[in-house]
Amino acid sequence: MKLTRDTGAALMAVAAIVIVVGLGFWKTRGPGSQRLIRADEKRIQSIGQLAGQINYYFGQHSQKLPASLNEEQKQASRDPLTGRPLEYTASAGSKFTLCTDFSTQSPEDYKDIPYEFWQHPQGHKCFEFEAGGQIPQVPYFYF
Repeated sequence: MKLTRDTGAALMAVAAIVIVVGLGFWKTRGPGSQRLIRADEKRIQSIGQLAGQINYYFGQHSQKLPASLNEEQKQASRDPLTGRPLEYTASAGSKFTLCTDFSTQSPEDYKDIPYEFWQHPQGHKCFEFEAGGQIPQVPYFYF
């Protein structure tokens, strides 16, 4: 078979497409990794929302923290992959913690203000809050 100009151009186009798709998967780390990243983003949103609800409860109940999460809060804060609710612990005074397990390390964007509070390693991480205080701004994710 003789290699014509058209055949050469077609082979070059196929090679370019393969390279672009390969670089895309390399840069985004593939669909499986993206699923884990999106699950971590949902975990952060759940923590921010639940912290706001606990703050509201604190203000409405004579500056007292709830002893535990109610069933509605447990349902709303379920982990997107494991189905477990967030771990809530009321500490002395008005401090409380919300903990979960992250699938990936937080992105580099979280090192900058205003998201530095939300930095997390891969694995277990607890966030400590002061009831009645300001909840740090939760990153906005596009879903």
